[in-house]
Amino acid sequence: MAKKKEKFVAYDETQAMADIIKQLSKFWALQDQLNAYLREEEEKAKVYDPSISNAQMMESAMNRVMCRQQMEELSTTIREIMVYQTPGLADLYSQTYEMREVISEEQEKARLKQEAKKRQDAWLHRQEERNLQAKLAAVVVTSIFLLYLWLWFLFVSQWGKR
Repeated sequence: MAKKKEKFVAYDETQAMADIIKQLSKFWALQDQLNAYLREEEEKAKVYDPSISNAQMMESAMNRVMCRQQMEELSTTIREIMVYQTPGLADLYSQTYEMREVISEEQEKARLKQEAKKRQDAWLHRQEERNLQAKLAAVVVTSIFLLYLWLWFLFVSQWGKR
């Protein structure tokens, strides 16, 4: 029998870290998809649907609960593996979640700034509409006044001829 020779494949720590990061990125992308699904289900539940049965409500409730439980378990498992079972990744886990908080705060500030700009733009638009209405009202009042003045002069000129 011929023995198969096993090839030695060099696998360094950098490659292992890159693979771990790639898999974690996939996990977080799936987590985002699942969170979007849960938000969608929550939004559906906020709209009255008379055709929904008790069985459908129970199924939806169970799916939502199970999704949340499984995501929490997976997050905990990943955290425990990174922190306790993989040397060197505890620091990566901590730094990643700290950076996530920084990014989250930056995103919140940007969102609030964007909303403030939208509110300001809406206010400016309303102000422009009010100004246009005021100008239109001034034109109408001026026109009525000029018509009244013209009619008065016409009346006075007719009265003077008698």
